[in-house]
Amino acid sequence: MFGRFFAPKSSILPTPPKNHIEVVCPACGAAQYEPRLVVSTFCKKCGAHLTIQKRRVTASNVSRSGAGYDDWTENGSAKAEAPAAPAPGKPAPEPEIKAVVLPEAVSEEDRKAELSASDGFGAFLKAQVQPDALPETPELPFVETRPHEEPQTGSLRRPTSNSPAPTPTPAPMNASSIQKMKDMGMYRNQYFKDAECFDCGHKFKTSRSARSANCPTCGAYISLEDVEINMNATQPVKTRGDVIIRKRGHLAASSLQCRDLRCFGNLEANVECSGDAIFKATGTVIGEIRCRRFIVEKGSDLVFKNPIRAEEVDIQARITGNVFSSGLVLIGANGSVNGDVTARSVSIEPGGELNGAMNIVRSKPATPPPAAS
Repeated sequence: MFGRFFAPKSSILPTPPKNHIEVVCPACGAAQYEPRLVVSTFCKKCGAHLTIQKRRVTASNVSRSGAGYDDWTENGSAKAEAPAAPAPGKPAPEPEIKAVVLPEAVSEEDRKAELSASDGFGAFLKAQVQPDALPETPELPFVETRPHEEPQTGSLRRPTSNSPAPTPTPAPMNASSIQKMKDMGMYRNQYFKDAECFDCGHKFKTSRSARSANCPTCGAYISLEDVEINMNATQPVKTRGDVIIRKRGHLAASSLQCRDLRCFGNLEANVECSGDAIFKATGTVIGEIRCRRFIVEKGSDLVFKNPIRAEEVDIQARITGNVFSSGLVLIGANGSVNGDVTARSVSIEPGGELNGAMNIVRSKPATPPPAAS
């Protein structure tokens, strides 16, 4: 506070402008303001050349007029004596360098901004990295040499049993993008989905946001879009996405191929689902149903004119039709099946009904015994 009144006049300076720093000349002690990104300048009082590096000011033995700052008086006039010339055959003496360190007036955020502006964005990233996060330098492999023998360049000798084992060299990073994602833990099922070709049956993975794809094997076009039907439709549906038939929807076509099907309306088509076929409606369904899981939810009353073929069947309402399953058929407490059921196992909860024949089959049909000779 009192330094502004009792300090020398040359040190009393107003508040520095924005993006400027105070530079003190090591030769005469005069202070002046320079831009923050300054690298070199001249003293406005004595004319000495100043170099600024990392808040450190260095004065060289060269002034604006070509004379050294030692040849200048305090008031800025040049001295009459000229510097002595070096003796013949001897190199010229190195100029004396005086340095002064600037006060710590720049914050950490300003220092990072200065690095990014002067040295580029790479220096700014280096300033962000902590010393503990830097990778360790791999050690060089062990090379054994005999006494009084120079090691051969470009060859490694086999280590003996008493010598330490060589350090393995890290493998080059030339993996594919998917392999890099696996190494980084970014390969998850939510980023990819399964797709199957309609022509050759090849299964592959594609991006979850993709709307179409081509088979890697045969090149056939595959639609991956979801289809929603809320009115009368007569066009066949062929997609590897999901299909939903609303309560007011009515599909009357030759075929319906999709991944998962949810039906709340009317359906007249042969259905082939690679996933689940879920029904919650009333009425008549015309067409054969083929799917992985067949589910009838509560509140339904359906009549299936053609057989139902699935790996698993879960019936929680009333249906009429024949059911064929390669796995379990579950009839819930509110479930009722009016038709024949052929499956590997049938489970009927208390309250469930089965009005028809029940056939239990094996997973693989038994081979008939050889005929007697």
